[in-house]
Amino acid sequence: MAFEHINIRKILGCALSEDAIIVDVRPPERFCRGHIPMAVNLSLEKIQKNLVNLPKSRTLIVYCDTGGASVQAARLLSDMGYTVINCVGGLRNYNGSLTK
Repeated sequence: MAFEHINIRKILGCALSEDAIIVDVRPPERFCRGHIPMAVNLSLEKIQKNLVNLPKSRTLIVYCDTGGASVQAARLLSDMGYTVINCVGGLRNYNGSLTK
């Protein structure tokens, strides 16, 4: 399956307009140090082990630190039947506030 790409700076607007779930695919310890508001943590490792319990009726918007892990996660989630949007650039290019 295919998935879309958006600039990470558009993540919050896209999440609201799509009624999407923002998914941070970084390890839990990085997520706890700061994440995009409204994000849930589902590490790439858990996705690789198919430990995903999110509704397939909602679009998932995935991000990581630099964009590499989120592309892998987007491919896997898309193959599992999820509608996925990948954020290009990763958290390092995000210019908004983070939640801890």
